[in-house]
Amino acid sequence: MGCRQLNKIFVVGALALLLLIGQVAHAAFPQQSRDSNFKPVACSTFKIKSSEFQCGYVRVPELHAQPNGNQIQLGVAILPSTGATPTRDAFVMAQGGPGGSTIDTYSQFLELGYYPSLERLRAQRDIVLYDQRGTLYAQPSLICPEDLENTFQTIEQEIPPEEEIRQSEQASLACRERLLNAGINLAAYNSFENALDIEDVRRALGYDKFDFYGVSYGTLLALHGMRETPDTFRSIILDAVVPAQINPNVTVAESENRAFEQLFAACAADADCNRAYPNLKQVFYAQVDALNKTSSRVKLTDDVTEKTYNAVLDGDTFVDLLFQFIYNSDSIPALPKMIYDARDGHYELLQVMWPLVAFDRTFASGMYFSVMCAEDADFTLNDLALDGVDKHIAQVQTHETGAFLETCQKWEVPQLGANADEPISSNIPTLLFSGQFDPITPPPNAQAAAQTIHPSYSFTFPAFGHGAETSGDCPNQMIVAFVRDPQNPPNAQCIANASRVPFVTPSDYLLSHGLGAIQYAILQGKIEPFIIPLLLCAVLLSVLLIEPLAWLVRLVRKRRAPRQLLGWLAFLFAALAAILATAFAVALVVMVVYLALRNENTLGLIFGAPREFALVFILPLLFAICALALVIVVMLLWRQGEWSRSFRLYYSALALAALGLTVWLAMNGVLTVIFS
Repeated sequence: MGCRQLNKIFVVGALALLLLIGQVAHAAFPQQSRDSNFKPVACSTFKIKSSEFQCGYVRVPELHAQPNGNQIQLGVAILPSTGATPTRDAFVMAQGGPGGSTIDTYSQFLELGYYPSLERLRAQRDIVLYDQRGTLYAQPSLICPEDLENTFQTIEQEIPPEEEIRQSEQASLACRERLLNAGINLAAYNSFENALDIEDVRRALGYDKFDFYGVSYGTLLALHGMRETPDTFRSIILDAVVPAQINPNVTVAESENRAFEQLFAACAADADCNRAYPNLKQVFYAQVDALNKTSSRVKLTDDVTEKTYNAVLDGDTFVDLLFQFIYNSDSIPALPKMIYDARDGHYELLQVMWPLVAFDRTFASGMYFSVMCAEDADFTLNDLALDGVDKHIAQVQTHETGAFLETCQKWEVPQLGANADEPISSNIPTLLFSGQFDPITPPPNAQAAAQTIHPSYSFTFPAFGHGAETSGDCPNQMIVAFVRDPQNPPNAQCIANASRVPFVTPSDYLLSHGLGAIQYAILQGKIEPFIIPLLLCAVLLSVLLIEPLAWLVRLVRKRRAPRQLLGWLAFLFAALAAILATAFAVALVVMVVYLALRNENTLGLIFGAPREFALVFILPLLFAICALALVIVVMLLWRQGEWSRSFRLYYSALALAALGLTVWLAMNGVLTVIFS
């Protein structure tokens, strides 16, 4: 604050000055008093760019029964309240997995302001993100680069399922050996110890209570926390619920089959989807069989190394990938199109989404095995719920569950016992969310958890997959209302506005594989695919500079001979082509950025453009007409020998640039997309 401002304040009185100083102090320093177990660090440590966050590490015991024993650290990112008088409670978010990074996931959403309702919540209280023990920004982290290296080595190989399982297990056990050699006690990385960390984080950060949001495994963590330290919590939000009494590994095939059936039924019930993709279930499983008979290849690029792999896609992998994709509410509308495209040999959506799964560097699989093997490996393959499950799904999940159990036998962590499987009873106000398409934590899970929690309010989102909070602003509106008044259910009217899956169909989209590739490159901010068309466009644009300069030169030299008709037409068509090409490029980028910022239709852009933007694609058609006219005029100029040779050569270059750009647009399906 400058001296001139302080002098003005001093004039109006000491009281006003004191109030201002108080406000500045609140903005500069946390209202809460952090204790010695909190150590501030630069937020760049967690790859957070926003200057609004405050970051640090909270020190907790590795084993809570030994508070003076070995200590570990949990990464914490705090987004301070924007309100003048925030509460001394905090809204805390916990990611799932187990092994997912809360900070990596949610800091990006908060930085980009995807869900404005959370800003209203922030007006009342701080928002706290913390990485659970063993995850990405904890110290130590149980990340296993051995798994990623195994992926790099095998993704291009045709490997029998048994050998694939063996190599994956080898990589996981190599990670285990490395962690043990580093002195890490894997027995300390379980839900009981993890749940006790929550209270330690609260005390270290100086808050009175937590309004605690957990998703997926984060819900199980919250439930254990409700039992272990109930006074920590003011309210609880459970999103994609994992009740303690239900082992998700036993029901995984059943839950996956249910989600697939929901997808097939939803498409069949939607007139546009059913017209575009009839018999979706039969087409999907026929494609699975075809790929298991003869695998395909899909080009996948690792964005970190920019290396491209010619990945093997067989039927079982296709099933597993669809299982992963249906988690994401944003991808559900595109899945019928993806299935039909795969049948026709097109894999655009796979090329975009598969690398996110295959090349992930943020998931701590060492934490995953330590938690899951201690809590949910107490069953056999005979316990798998397979009644009514399609044989393709049953085959994949039997293989994968068998591999999980074999790894757990060799992971060697103590079992938590029957206490970990008991339903959690609580009187902490709890809000529960489920997605109708959730392939791992279906709505009955929330109903089971809610039976022993009072008060509790459970809601199902008809068009969502796994995790409602990141699927739209409606659940965030409900979270805000609930946190403000946990004793009453939030208004749920907004659910009705998002009850239909907006499937990607020709009725709503101008579909073109080439256009989709262009738009996805724009989304990624890549310039390489556009170097040639940009150069051609630059050549065309030169006419808008060179012609006025030539006119000015003629004016200065008093050589203003009247231009013949063909010369004027050449300039007219070249100028129009340049303007139309530039206008289309700008309009396309604006459209893509607008839709991305609006956080909708993003995956649809991989296939084409929403029909509401059809007018944009009239521009390349008009450009092609001008380009053709320019070529004809230039040919006539050469035939009649009009104007100077340099003039004709220059306009020939313009005509070739226009023709080249027309060919590029045609090859990418842009010229015909308006007729799709």
